[in-house]
Amino acid sequence: MANALEQKARELWSRVQTGPVGKFFDWWLTELRLAMPASWQEKLQHAMRRVSMELNGNDLAIGVDENRRLRQLDELPLSSDSAMQRQEVEDLLEQNDLAEAPVFVLLDHAAVLAREVSLPLAAEPNLPQVLAFEMDRQTPFKASAVYYDWRILERGAQLRLMLYVVPRVEVDTVVKKLADRGFPLAGVDIRNGANTLGLNLLPADQRVRVVNRKARLNLALAAAAVVLLAVVMAESLYLREHQVSELEEAIASVQGEARQVAAIRKRIEDTSEAAGFLATRRAESPLAVELLADITRILPDDTYLDRLVIGKNSVQIQGKSQNAQRLIELVNESGLLNAASFRGSTRLDARSGLEIFEINAEVMPVGGP
Repeated sequence: MANALEQKARELWSRVQTGPVGKFFDWWLTELRLAMPASWQEKLQHAMRRVSMELNGNDLAIGVDENRRLRQLDELPLSSDSAMQRQEVEDLLEQNDLAEAPVFVLLDHAAVLAREVSLPLAAEPNLPQVLAFEMDRQTPFKASAVYYDWRILERGAQLRLMLYVVPRVEVDTVVKKLADRGFPLAGVDIRNGANTLGLNLLPADQRVRVVNRKARLNLALAAAAVVLLAVVMAESLYLREHQVSELEEAIASVQGEARQVAAIRKRIEDTSEAAGFLATRRAESPLAVELLADITRILPDDTYLDRLVIGKNSVQIQGKSQNAQRLIELVNESGLLNAASFRGSTRLDARSGLEIFEINAEVMPVGGP
């Protein structure tokens, strides 16, 4: 049951690593590492060193793998006592600050089958299962008879990768020989000249997990820094959102006040325009009450009005008078009216004996001649 759960967890982790989330974090960590000062990058690479062991006939070569570059530390004969040799290796690793580094055994590149494989991009999330299914088609071996790992070359129209395969018997022989001498392994990599390929052909269930206390402390501090950074970013976003909300409320309040001010200004402008209009009209022509007073003044007492219409530019006077003919002269003598004339002819009212008249006159503009 535990093995099944562990297998499921490994499959899930593999999907995460090969999926969009894993790609993003891989890119993000790469960019973050490149943004570090050169001295920090060197320290990071130094902390990620691995111990390399390689069987050269009857000798055991001990080296250090730093950023895929190999540097040999010592070469010990396998004929010596295993306990003494293990102590000697521990002292050597302690001297080189490698006591907590993972141990990898190296296989020569010539002993490993390397083959380029092209697969659909959709196969990447389930790449281990797909490669196991394709093993007998791509290599002379069955998946159950080999250990394998891969390195992705290109993600284009298809997924191009280099598949590395080694028979299980060869790996198991080396792993058992080193385990018998007290050297548990964290992985199996491939040596290519003075470099390694950065692979791990050893199945996950056979890898020894090395607890690096310094690295764990650094990871804990890094995790704490990331959490603090996330908290600061979240708080910054919250404060920014709060400030934006306050600004929006202030803007809405100011907009309301601005609308009120605009409405008041519009009313003032309308009132001013109306007042200006009245003032203009007052300046252009006399008031109706002034015209009425003037007409009342100039008409004689024997004249009676039946109808008086005061317009903007003219006045119509209709009524009865003892002598209608003289009314034209009287109206023209007014300071507010001129160009008086009869509208039609006058006629005699048989009942009253007065002359019926209708006069049109123009209203003189204020300040006119």
